[in-house]
Amino acid sequence: MTLRGRKMLKWALWTVLLFLLGGIQSSPAFPELFGMRPSLLLAAGICGVLLEEKIEAACGYAVLAGLVWDVVEGRLLGFYGLLMLLICAGAGWLSENYLRSGPLNSIWMSAAGSICCGLVCAEFYLFIWGYADGAVPVVIWGMIWRGIYTALTAPLLYWLMKKMQLKSMGLVESGLRLRASRMRGDRKE
Repeated sequence: MTLRGRKMLKWALWTVLLFLLGGIQSSPAFPELFGMRPSLLLAAGICGVLLEEKIEAACGYAVLAGLVWDVVEGRLLGFYGLLMLLICAGAGWLSENYLRSGPLNSIWMSAAGSICCGLVCAEFYLFIWGYADGAVPVVIWGMIWRGIYTALTAPLLYWLMKKMQLKSMGLVESGLRLRASRMRGDRKE
């Protein structure tokens, strides 16, 4: 299989995972933590940004995750898509310039992204209309618990997406390493 075909396979696997996560996130049987479910689609978008080298493609994946989230939650189409674009572009910029890609960074980025999404969502759907008058601490604590729960699921998603990436792209990467090691051996002689 060519390099382009392997990349297409990786993106196809990640997209199927995205739709599965959307179904799992909206399932009423999914376990809750203090009445909150994790933002699996947000964690998948951030893990995609951390694993992908090109930030443009990763942000496109994050927007797709946000659009799936819009459909799952029944929100205005593009609301979570725009939020995911902003959050994942920030995560991609951080990982490109300052941080290494790894499960620990996916944990805190997913938690922070979940809390930011919760704050924006609460502002537009609750606070502006006065629906949460007197219940602001309850809403804030709910967002914090959702962020913690999302952070707990992020390493599992990072590991799963990394395995998918290695299975689809692994032979190409190992072939490149082999060629590079041969080149270094040729230089020494």
